[in-house]
Amino acid sequence: MRSYRARATGVVALAVLLATITGCSSQTLRIFPMQKQQTVAVGKSVVLTCQADAPDPALVTQPQWRDPKGLIINEAAAGTRPEIYTEPMPAKQLQLLYISSITTAMAGNYTCEAAYTNMPLSASVVLDTFVAITWNNANENQYATKGKDFKVMCEVTAEPAPSVDWFKEGTPIMTGDRYVIHANGLLIKSVEESDDGTYTCRAVVIQTGELAERNIKLEVYTAPEMEEREHRVEIKEGESAAITCKARGKPPPTYSWIKASTRENLATTSRFSVNENTGLLTFDRVEAGDYGKYICSAVNQAGHNETEIEVEVLVKPKIFELLNTTAAENTEGRLECKASGRPAPRISFRKLSNNDRFLNGPNDDGRITIETSSRQTGDQMQSTALMSISRLNRTDDGLYECVAENEGGEARKNGHLTVQFRPSLAHMSNVPIWSWNAQPVNISCIAESIPNATIKWKFHDYDLVESPHVKIYGSGPISYVTITPIDRSLYGVYKCIATNTLGEAEHPIHFREAFAPGIVTQARQETITATSVSFNIVGPAEEMGPPISAYTTQYKENGNFDWNYAMNRTWSVNSPYIVENLKPMFTYDFRFAAVNQVGVGQWGSPITVIMPRRSPPEQPKWREAISSESLIHGKYADKYELQWRVPAHNGEPIDMYEISYCPVLKVSGEWRVSDESNCVTEELKSYDAISYEIRNLHPDTRYRMHVRAHNVLGYSVPAQLYVQTALGVERSGFAPPKLLSSGAIIGVALAGVLICLIIVDLLLLCFRRQGVIATICGKRVKKHSDDEAKLGSLYGWRFPLPYCSTKPRSPPSPAPLPPPVKLVSTPTDEKEPLKETGEDAIKRNSSVEFDGRRVYATSGTIIGKNSAV
Repeated sequence: MRSYRARATGVVALAVLLATITGCSSQTLRIFPMQKQQTVAVGKSVVLTCQADAPDPALVTQPQWRDPKGLIINEAAAGTRPEIYTEPMPAKQLQLLYISSITTAMAGNYTCEAAYTNMPLSASVVLDTFVAITWNNANENQYATKGKDFKVMCEVTAEPAPSVDWFKEGTPIMTGDRYVIHANGLLIKSVEESDDGTYTCRAVVIQTGELAERNIKLEVYTAPEMEEREHRVEIKEGESAAITCKARGKPPPTYSWIKASTRENLATTSRFSVNENTGLLTFDRVEAGDYGKYICSAVNQAGHNETEIEVEVLVKPKIFELLNTTAAENTEGRLECKASGRPAPRISFRKLSNNDRFLNGPNDDGRITIETSSRQTGDQMQSTALMSISRLNRTDDGLYECVAENEGGEARKNGHLTVQFRPSLAHMSNVPIWSWNAQPVNISCIAESIPNATIKWKFHDYDLVESPHVKIYGSGPISYVTITPIDRSLYGVYKCIATNTLGEAEHPIHFREAFAPGIVTQARQETITATSVSFNIVGPAEEMGPPISAYTTQYKENGNFDWNYAMNRTWSVNSPYIVENLKPMFTYDFRFAAVNQVGVGQWGSPITVIMPRRSPPEQPKWREAISSESLIHGKYADKYELQWRVPAHNGEPIDMYEISYCPVLKVSGEWRVSDESNCVTEELKSYDAISYEIRNLHPDTRYRMHVRAHNVLGYSVPAQLYVQTALGVERSGFAPPKLLSSGAIIGVALAGVLICLIIVDLLLLCFRRQGVIATICGKRVKKHSDDEAKLGSLYGWRFPLPYCSTKPRSPPSPAPLPPPVKLVSTPTDEKEPLKETGEDAIKRNSSVEFDGRRVYATSGTIIGKNSAV
């Protein structure tokens, strides 16, 4: 490039030359723009226009351009665009010079030439170039890493050379401890997160006055930092599970998982899936072999980090061995249970009939011992538990449950420990077997033993041999013999002998001939009422026959000597021996007999009983055995239910019960009524009643309660009870009071209005002789004789007297009244009543017979032509 001094000299010479030419002639060439020296930035496009200025433009030849080397610049060929070319415009005597992208090599003096009547014309312009501010390496978004040195790149080119300044968020940056300004950027030492922000790179060219700024956003990246979490997780076999790995960093890191033992990338492994954005590792159908260490890696542009997680797979226990065992009594028995799982299952035993488990170690004073152990087998742990029982007895026999459990769940399985023992016939009954009249019987024998016992029979210490009358069925562990005792020699002692490998046992069975019971030893009268009597019976000895099952009695009136017409009553043994429905003041003969399987024994122990006269009922008895002086605590605060048994009526039926209760206090150990005025008596008119609920009692109060039965002869002795009600004030067991319905409320309101109207009408009747009642009375009844004349219906006394009547009415009949006779009212158009005539008008007392009773009335005149009886 030319120096500025050379350019200035050329410009001055050109100016002198032009001035000389201009002064000589008025024909010139002009170049637009008209600056004689023009400065253009490298890379810019330039167009220069050359125009002839002459009196007669037609005499001017077409101008043409020469480059700084003096070479003519040609026009562009059709379809081309060279870097420098010309373009004529003949109509306007113009010649355009195009420079598409100027470079420093294109700088220099460009001349335009033409001719005017053979006189040459010329004009020139000097093009000078410069390099503008250019950002070569200055990305608007740059990224630094925390803790490392970083240069914010900003390379600026310009000619003349520019000066560069730096700013952060508008604040100037100077070279110092952390910042160093370089020609190609800003160096930040040991980047911190606070260095994140917008930096401005400013370039200034003093010679040209050019100014440019570049905003660069700097993001400080941080390497991933793993978040705190548990280093051990548990997942269950067969289920789906997920593990999360989290790291802090900028930009957000991406994640990957590998299994430490196999170094396999789990993102590409079946049954696993990895979300690289969230760090979630998912297990599909966890397997036992999935336990172990897993490594989570987090990576971003600032670096990477990783953490290790221990995964424990919980495998639910599975009991794979528990064998039934058998051992003899008084020896040692063992049950072994084996289970697999992860972690090692804890095994325990319990007998299925007992809820409590055996503890590890000695149990039952060391007679039962539990020993456990465990070991690794492949991906799982195997546990073994051995239960040893020394000195086995029969109660040890049964099902035992093995329970294996760990954090993954539990498993249960039952095993049977069979305790072998010698035959036992201890459960056999010692009751004799009876037969009579050659009835066949079965004698059975059941042997308890493990293993099963064989049974044989002996009679009179000899092996029992079958015969037509003796049949043996079964040889064990159940056997029975059918005997038909047609001969008394078949009665006696039969022995059942049971045998197995551990021993034998025998049991005698007494087979006896049975007879009917003997005579009753004693029968004694105990309790007697007007209609019932109870007895105490002492039966005969049972040596000669089966046990007595019942007692029976025959009884008849004393004047009847034929027992064939006697009445019977039978009782089971040990029940109350009571005969009821007897007649008061009658004499009865009784005799008694015992009953067993054979039949009824002989009649005996005769007794004569004289029944007392009719009397009030017997004292009621409480349904439960309660002392008359004891204090019963009730369940409720406001009620108590009395319950009793129906007593004997003593000849007259019970027609009611009287219930009374009084509040009482206990003074010096004795019960006393606190206030007689608070005593309440209620009647329950029922024969069959056996309970009554007393209500409206006071809470936490003691009451004395009596129940008396009543018949026409009087009251019984009261049954007495003392009760204390519970604390509280709430009503218990009663339905809440029902509120009136809307219809009922309306009805009550209307009734109130009607009553008020009647009262007002009565007041008008008494004081003013006005109102509805006065009007009706005046129209229907003119005098008392008219009212009495209506006795033809027998109900004249039922109609109220008019206010004008002063005579008393006849009293009504005490008998039930028949259906009323409808009275037809007198028509309102009747002007006067029928007149009284003669003696028939005299009033007489009369009576009529109606419905079996006599009704009295007063005779009189009947008013109204339509009156009827």
